[in-house]
Amino acid sequence: MNNFFEDLSQHIKNTKDSTISRLILGWYASYIMTSDGRHGAGFVPDSMKEPHTARSIHTEALLSSTLKELAALYVSPFPQEFAAASAACSVLVPFSPDDGLPLDAVMPCARGDKVAVLGYERDLLPFMHDWGWRIAVFDDRCAGRKDCFAQAEFSRGVREAEWVWLSPEAIRDRWLMSTQNILREKKGCFLQGPGIPALPELFSQMGVTHLAAPIGNDSGAIEAHISAGGSTWLCEALTWRVYS
Repeated sequence: MNNFFEDLSQHIKNTKDSTISRLILGWYASYIMTSDGRHGAGFVPDSMKEPHTARSIHTEALLSSTLKELAALYVSPFPQEFAAASAACSVLVPFSPDDGLPLDAVMPCARGDKVAVLGYERDLLPFMHDWGWRIAVFDDRCAGRKDCFAQAEFSRGVREAEWVWLSPEAIRDRWLMSTQNILREKKGCFLQGPGIPALPELFSQMGVTHLAAPIGNDSGAIEAHISAGGSTWLCEALTWRVYS
């Protein structure tokens, strides 16, 4: 559904642009600080699934781009560009800490239900077990372990599940754009950040009912954590909220 990127572009046009003060691509997340003081975290594709490679011309282009120019790369499947673009989108269209609900307050909605999870998130899985979810993870990196299956079986898993959990990888590889009819048949679908714009109405057109995003004001602590290779799930300066 290419209209998603077109609609996103229209939203971005109405936001405030800025030059970039710092752009960081960590192990598990990306980070942007703008010259006017805004900041946001983005999604870094897993290097075990696709090697991280960078050409100097691409890196130089990223470093010379404005915030809106980086956000325009959200359509790119290349890890380096998508990581930068997703952080830019979180800055341009941020979630409000005054809206939504705390993550733990929402998660019991799927207690006891089957949940198909696209992508292996080591730091996230313990939370899912604590929420009482009956999860099946679809990721080639963990296939063969308990409750873990090959990613190619995800479509089957979604049909059998009552809920679906997706990462921004589903945007980058276009899975989300091709399965909206299946998702609408589920009790609900979560799309987690970081690196997703605060546009619930845009994602709802594709069957996403809940957006989970990390929120935090301590830019120094967030930047330090991501720069050191930390995960946004384990950053004490970030709290997770759910928006629908």
